[in-house]
Amino acid sequence: MKKIRLSLASAILFLCAASLHAAPAVQTGLVKNEDGTYTATKIDEDKKAIKYGQKVDGFKDVTVVKGSAVTKQNPISVSLDEVSNQELNISLSGEIKISGKSDSYDAIWMINDFDAGFPELSRKTVKNNEWTHFEGKTTICVGQNKQLYLSKTGISMDEVTFYLKNFSVKIETEGALGPKVSWLEVPSLKEAYKDFFKFGLAVTYKGELNNPDVQDGLYRHVESITLGNAFKPDFLFAWQNPTVKMAKYTDETGKTIDVPALLPKFNDMDAILGLAKMNNLKIRGHVLVWHSQTPHWFFTEGYSSSKDAPYVDKETMTARQEWYIRSVLEHVAEWEQKNKCKEHVVWAWDVVNEAAADNSSEARFLREDSDWYRVYKNEEFIVNAFRFANKYAPKDVQLVYNDYGTYSGSNRTKGTKHASVLKIIDAIQANPETRLDAVGMQSHINQTYPKITGDDSFERAIQNFLAKGIDVQITELDMGHQTKYSPIRQKTRYKEIFEMFIRNRKVDGKNGISSVTLWGLTDNSTWLDNQPEYKSKNNKQHPLLFEGTEFFAKPSYYGVMEAAEEAKN
Repeated sequence: MKKIRLSLASAILFLCAASLHAAPAVQTGLVKNEDGTYTATKIDEDKKAIKYGQKVDGFKDVTVVKGSAVTKQNPISVSLDEVSNQELNISLSGEIKISGKSDSYDAIWMINDFDAGFPELSRKTVKNNEWTHFEGKTTICVGQNKQLYLSKTGISMDEVTFYLKNFSVKIETEGALGPKVSWLEVPSLKEAYKDFFKFGLAVTYKGELNNPDVQDGLYRHVESITLGNAFKPDFLFAWQNPTVKMAKYTDETGKTIDVPALLPKFNDMDAILGLAKMNNLKIRGHVLVWHSQTPHWFFTEGYSSSKDAPYVDKETMTARQEWYIRSVLEHVAEWEQKNKCKEHVVWAWDVVNEAAADNSSEARFLREDSDWYRVYKNEEFIVNAFRFANKYAPKDVQLVYNDYGTYSGSNRTKGTKHASVLKIIDAIQANPETRLDAVGMQSHINQTYPKITGDDSFERAIQNFLAKGIDVQITELDMGHQTKYSPIRQKTRYKEIFEMFIRNRKVDGKNGISSVTLWGLTDNSTWLDNQPEYKSKNNKQHPLLFEGTEFFAKPSYYGVMEAAEEAKN
């Protein structure tokens, strides 16, 4: 036989040519992407049992797993070794068919992490020989040697064959959160949400609203701003005791009382209104009636600051309340007219703030550590406030009752903060001279509480308020963390919350969520850092959408944006 001799170069050419006709390798398990995320479109290998790229039921790229030939403990699985010991967002989707002898099977996708409680991503009942869609997601700090897998519980592997198509696992890690980008360079929040509700941020006057750089960001991202302090009674009274000059005021009943002639002081308010108008911003007025940041002398005889000074009677207090609310509302109206505003700069007012008891009963549902309560002993001051606001505010300016913890106990009608707020709403609406347009839910939440949807949840509370024939405004949203701050967990929770807000928005004139306001601009200056539960533990808080003096967009910002983008698609 004649021997064939190949040169080295010829041999290399021969091997390269042969390789062109070899079957391409199937990429199984997790693949790291350029952006730092991970994906998988095929389960891990089990050579004797699994065939990829099969034609089944007219589909071309089906993974087939023969149960009787499996050699692995969890044959239908994706190893998570490459992403162990870090916080993850894991999303799973696909379609499955199981052929066997039973009428149906439970297809349970889970992670074998004992410390995390073996979290389930999806549980579906799959009828024999029928394709069934599955999907799910979770946020988890996964340990070592863990897998995302299809549970064999209740399935006799010797008698079944599994089929998978359109299988997809997507994993986002904290290492894939992307570069830091200024709020002036990322897409606009208000544009993303313009079809859903007003988007707002809380600001300070000095250092933020009067800062041209901040004005650029506000103009880009929001329709509405809330001044954290500048419109509160203490600030409009300028912390002064009215002893210098008095004036006479006659209330709606004909009662004449002395009022401070030089108060309120509107210098800062006028400057704020001007900056808002210049930057095309609307203002939520916060707040007219509040037990806090209202001077004690406002409630006492002779406007005395002495702790022992007697309170005025209810009739005098009601006249003072009318004078104050009328003074503020008429001043804003006069400013708008003088400055030829085509639209109101102040589009809503928190008329009464935080008057509800944390624990309610039929007879006692009001906060009692309040000068307002000590004068009245009942809800009369709340009803009067809404009467006066309705009388002196423009009819197209929203009037709001605002409170914290409004979702607490939303599945019960007694003994909860939620029940207290419902009682206050009933009292306001019972008077024909009042107007209540919305309830303001402050929403200082954390990474685990409250539950977003279902029984005793944030969403249940919203729906209970909407059933009263009023809108809901989310007025002071931020997200604290009791232990470790997790950017990726916060992003997931912000996205889920905004998905719920979008579900409950105003549609076709029906009551719904009409605005959402985040309580602050940047993590650097959050009010939560001064709260005892965080300050005592030196637990720096990161509750908002932007961070640093450059206002870098955080993962939570992208979560909020994703909720809007997906709702439009």
